[in-house]
Amino acid sequence: MVSLGALVRTAGSALRPLAPFDAARPLTGVHVSELDDPGRYLDGGEFLLTTGIPLLTRSIDEYVDRLRASGIGAIGIGLGEGWDDAPSALIDACRDHGIPLFAVPDGVPFLDVSRAYWSLAGQGGRDEAARAAHAHTRLAQAAAGRDPIASVVRQLAQAIGGWVAWLPFRQSRTAERLHPASLEGMLPAVRDDVERSILRSGARAASFVSHGSAVVAHAVTDGADTIGAIALGTGRPLSRADQQLALTASALIGLALVPGSTGPERWITELALDGEAGAARALARTAGVALPASVRVLVSAASSGHALSGSRDGLHVALVPADVVPDGTLGVLSAPVGMEDVPSAAARMRALHRTTAPDDLVIEPESRAARWAEALANADPALETTVVAYLRQRHQTERAARELGVHRNTVRPRLVAAERLLEASLDDPDVAAELWIALRDRGA
Repeated sequence: MVSLGALVRTAGSALRPLAPFDAARPLTGVHVSELDDPGRYLDGGEFLLTTGIPLLTRSIDEYVDRLRASGIGAIGIGLGEGWDDAPSALIDACRDHGIPLFAVPDGVPFLDVSRAYWSLAGQGGRDEAARAAHAHTRLAQAAAGRDPIASVVRQLAQAIGGWVAWLPFRQSRTAERLHPASLEGMLPAVRDDVERSILRSGARAASFVSHGSAVVAHAVTDGADTIGAIALGTGRPLSRADQQLALTASALIGLALVPGSTGPERWITELALDGEAGAARALARTAGVALPASVRVLVSAASSGHALSGSRDGLHVALVPADVVPDGTLGVLSAPVGMEDVPSAAARMRALHRTTAPDDLVIEPESRAARWAEALANADPALETTVVAYLRQRHQTERAARELGVHRNTVRPRLVAAERLLEASLDDPDVAAELWIALRDRGA
């Protein structure tokens, strides 16, 4: 989350405070609007930029009050168009309603503020990704030590800021592990809940309440049978990054307990098939396994011999590089998909295998929408975000520009570049519908 103080520092002379403000105040975005009531288009927490034109025709106090009701994060008034200086009534109203107010000097484009915000937001995402990658690496290093289970449990607990327990089931000869050890009094109740939720039901993951806090448990397998589980709690909802760390830890403990029985490729494949693409990538990175950005899903009755393989519904499932078409294989092969789309592709291929009983390799045709979405994902990020905004705003360039915080004359060249890249018109209703679904499926 970008703080107001960080934005002001990064924007520099583009933002001049007109009153003291809370530097820690979180911002959710930057929005440009000259509407009399922009609150209808706000989610809350935005830094609103305006030239102040609405203030010329309506009550300033009413304008600010509506923005306060919308949860506005801050207001920036651009000088030089309608106002040479911020009106005193606006300064008073913002002070009374607790809304930070800034002036954007004459001649400074609003785009400077938008760029400052998105550079900070991007840096925050990169920092979070770097922290997650570092945590996954530390887990892998812990698994390579002399006491891998205890080390992984301790490292995971430190990474999530909570407690973690390894709970072996009857067929495992390893001892229970808990970090921090001072919480050992809770283990009997947690074990009962884990055995009821995972061991007896056969589930791969479960959540429940124990000792008044939420607990999440993940099964640990030896490739065939469930041999134990890790349970963890933080006293707060687990983030996506926490969940991915837990999945990586589960796989590493499984590898440590059954050395030589299966390599990390099996766990990487299982994570991908379970829809945990981020955890699959993290485990691949820490285990030194090359994982393609896009793959084809191969489903066959017999093992295909590929390293990245697993099983589902009695069928062998393998992930092969997108540019590889296996020779001499009986089965069905999907069109290229991203790692996030592996579960749906695997489900399609299993259904196709059951209905066709292939006596050769059946290859799923690649959809044009998937090619378009892939092309945008590999191009300038601004093209994809602009196309998404344009389609979301029903081909309204002005609205797309407001959503992006840029001028409409910036949007149009991007749309032309995108259409040139896709070799298709975004105003074609069939193209727009297919592309929107493909982009949504990719999480764009």
